[in-house]
Amino acid sequence: MKKSILFFVAMLSVTAAKAASFMPPDTLVVNKPNRVTVITTDSMQTIHIEGRDGNPQYNYRNTLQLVDSNYVSTSGIDNDFSFSIGPLHNKKCKETYPIRQISMHFYAGFNGAPGMPNSVDISSFRSWELWWVIAQYDYLTRHHGFSAGFGVDWRNYRTRDDVQFVLDGDEHLGLTGYDDGMRPKFSRIKVFSLTFPVQYVYRAGKFGFSLGPVINLNTHASVLSKWKEDGRTVKESHKGVHVNPVTVDLMATLHAPFGNYYFKYSPSHLVKDGWGLRFHTLSFGVFF
Repeated sequence: MKKSILFFVAMLSVTAAKAASFMPPDTLVVNKPNRVTVITTDSMQTIHIEGRDGNPQYNYRNTLQLVDSNYVSTSGIDNDFSFSIGPLHNKKCKETYPIRQISMHFYAGFNGAPGMPNSVDISSFRSWELWWVIAQYDYLTRHHGFSAGFGVDWRNYRTRDDVQFVLDGDEHLGLTGYDDGMRPKFSRIKVFSLTFPVQYVYRAGKFGFSLGPVINLNTHASVLSKWKEDGRTVKESHKGVHVNPVTVDLMATLHAPFGNYYFKYSPSHLVKDGWGLRFHTLSFGVFF
């Protein structure tokens, strides 16, 4: 009986060893692929597998090339995540949806200040916005998607009229004229903010748009005036402008072959209630 058992175990060991010897050294099993493409030429064969069970973003490529009677195999597996700066998206990711990626964007535009008193004219094309979205998460299907990001924003609102922005003794933001003999150059309000844009995205071919809010955490604001007096340039600045710590912009963007454009408008006032001038903010420009 013992000899029979030992013989049976020995036969199982030999059978398993032989079976293992016939297993291919490199085996890839893809369950339920969405699409398999095989391209064969005289000297090369390429196998491309898109999607698999539980992972529609799976992307596998294998190339067999005949060189001196030997096959040279080159293969790669793509995941569904990428990094891009502006419109420079990963071309491979466009083949498979949804796309998940981290992107970076730069915005440059002009500012306006609706609601500012008639005595002051904010010069939009001399009032700049520079906005850097440091990191933005994008989730995109073929037509719809959303994004959420984080960035930093610099804005200034400049006038060259005969009035200047000032802070009085109680730190209220107001306007005053220049004394005789002063030749104004400009007066401006500058604001620095941490920004959190959240957008719905729609795309159709080479065109698209996005809509959504931008939350601004306004961490710093100041005023600066510069003028000529007695042949010299004089500057006067004040820090501590009492702006609302949180404001919300409503933003729309347009994506087109001829450029990317944005528009933002804040229905809330920039300066806190009871601390001086009351006005809204808007900006428009280009981004990439």
